Amino acid sequence: MWRIYSPNHLGVRISTSTRKLKAALAAGTKSMGGILRLGNVDYKNQHDINLEMRAIQSELQVKFSTDRAMDALFLKREAFDHEAEYRAVIHVPNASEEEIRDGVKIKVNPHKLIDNILLDPRAPKELAAAFAFYFVEKLQYKQRVAPSVLYKSQTPLMVEAE
Repeated sequence: MWRIYSPNHLGVRISTSTRKLKAALAAGTKSMGGILRLGNVDYKNQHDINLEMRAIQSELQVKFSTDRAMDALFLKREAFDHEAEYRAVIHVPNASEEEIRDGVKIKVNPHKLIDNILLDPRAPKELAAAFAFYFVEKLQYKQRVAPSVLYKSQTPLMVEAE
């Protein structure tokens, strides 16, 4: 993961649960009159994606449905199925031109949403310490902040001959 998404060794991974994400986004979406859809990405081969996209297009030409249009946003090539992606899509029918251009902003309480924060294990120790200090001391984050142990060497096994 770190080699793909953090090529500069400065990546930060935040973890949450689908339950917490849904709760955090639902309140903000409702207050702005939006429609929230959460779900797992459906990984398919390119041929099946093309068929599904044509079906969506045909249905939308007959009768437009926001929900059906959102289906396209949950399709991805099966080459990426290792990501096991979970997506949040928010449609705000009355969005301003600025929101359409810049994106919709939803206030969430990060202390309730985030379970833990992991840092790229290849980051320089001083930088990792600075990140941890910032999250804990400046942002008052109370959960775990630590470098990932993904690349940590295991204790070697010793086999002795008799």
